[in-house]
Amino acid sequence: MISLKKIFYDNRLSIEDITYLSKLLNTNLSISECFELISNNKNKNILQSIKNKLDEGISIDKAIKEYLPKQIETYILALLSNLSFSETLSLSLDFYNNNENSKKELINNIAYPCILLFISVTSLYLFDLYGIDSIMNVMNSFNNQNNIYLGIRIILRIVINAFYIFVLIVTGLFVYYLNPKRIAIMYIFVSKYFPNSLINIYYCEEFMSLLLICTKKGYKTKQSLAILKNMKSKPIISFLAFHLDEGLLKGESFKQAISKTYYDSSLARFIKIANYTNDFSNIISSYVQLSKQRIQNKLKKYTLTIQLSTYLFIGLIVIFIYQILFMPMQAISLY
Repeated sequence: MISLKKIFYDNRLSIEDITYLSKLLNTNLSISECFELISNNKNKNILQSIKNKLDEGISIDKAIKEYLPKQIETYILALLSNLSFSETLSLSLDFYNNNENSKKELINNIAYPCILLFISVTSLYLFDLYGIDSIMNVMNSFNNQNNIYLGIRIILRIVINAFYIFVLIVTGLFVYYLNPKRIAIMYIFVSKYFPNSLINIYYCEEFMSLLLICTKKGYKTKQSLAILKNMKSKPIISFLAFHLDEGLLKGESFKQAISKTYYDSSLARFIKIANYTNDFSNIISSYVQLSKQRIQNKLKKYTLTIQLSTYLFIGLIVIFIYQILFMPMQAISLY
């Protein structure tokens, strides 16, 4: 049976612990001394467990494996086969921070208008469910003809149902494509039929950002691609790294290998410039920054469309509800 301690106590190190450990490992301190420096009331039992395993002759990467933070566990496990433990921690943290920044920007841009639209539609649904019938019953008691309002109500119900069906479909597709193999298939489909879409640009930007992080750490292109290919937790990144590496192994130039449909079309132009200038890092940094701006521009267009649709919808709701609420008053004035 699982003990209550395991249920209520997270037996893992924090991102902060791993960050401190990564920095200390770059000094001349031993593992034990590093553990002493990062020890606190929350992690001292975990660190002691790791020390005990080290004393038994178990390597640090195996001893610490079950205590890794869930947020970067997949990065670390993927990188350990190619890098030393200290290099793995450093690179994993860079990958994690890059991913968190990208997700934060994406969520900040699209969350508000989507939530606003959902709340607006749900409010109308609740009003239709609990408010309109009582008003309609009052109107019927005056023998008032409400065919126009009934027609509008039917249209609104169709719109509401269509919206919820759309949300369910999107949610279902999202859950379905959480599977690594399926998300790679989805990316291939989008790249083939919707080139330079937001999804295509977003993942190419992430791929080049991670490749750039590797090269700035001093790894050669081949080693960097090997690192990214092993990241099974990032199936699209692994897929892009695999095909780029495969093209280079076939003798293709970097520009030729990156010109496939899986990659953002503008990326090949930056690679061409990088070849002429012999300044790979700065040129790819420029591509990453430009891609981030393109993503921002596309998100602004999408969010503006959603916001305008929401405001229009809210306006129609207000007018409709206003008319409904004043119907009894209008009926009374006729008598």
